Amino acid sequence: MSTKIFTTLLILCGVTLTYGAQSEWLKFSPPEGRFSVMLPHEPKFELITDPDSKEVANYRYTALETGYGFICEYFDVTSTGADTNVSLDQTRDGILRGADATLVSEEKISLNGYPGRELELAFKQPGLANIAARTRIYLVGKRVYSLTYMHAKGLDSKTDVDNGAKFFSSFTLTMK
Repeated sequence: MSTKIFTTLLILCGVTLTYGAQSEWLKFSPPEGRFSVMLPHEPKFELITDPDSKEVANYRYTALETGYGFICEYFDVTSTGADTNVSLDQTRDGILRGADATLVSEEKISLNGYPGRELELAFKQPGLANIAARTRIYLVGKRVYSLTYMHAKGLDSKTDVDNGAKFFSSFTLTMK
């Protein structure tokens, strides 16, 4: 995650929190992403390159709603090394640094046998609403997937649970 994520969070925090009925979600599947996921609307795309290493391109899709938002991203790594836990640790640490977030909890997870982590994150910026986020990262071969659901802490708990469950449970790999 980069400063653009922080900017996204600030936008999310700055909106007035109103909770209306949700429309039907759509299935989103980017052409080269090799995944599909349900989102409330077509996401905004950003291609982000690491200023230190132009080799890694991060493909990010963001869908913001009033009081909450979703981020789907992936990037390919040149080598995952012998220890997948090291790769997942590095991804986790990059997310925490890039988003200036606090790690609340972490759990090992998997998707179709691929290793992953689920992170609970907290963001607190002076004068802005508190933001909570849940991020799932998966290492699939030499591709890293990161899915984030973030919301203002004042969000109705049923809406929060429903949004997170729908988003995360809809993520599927569509390997070629």
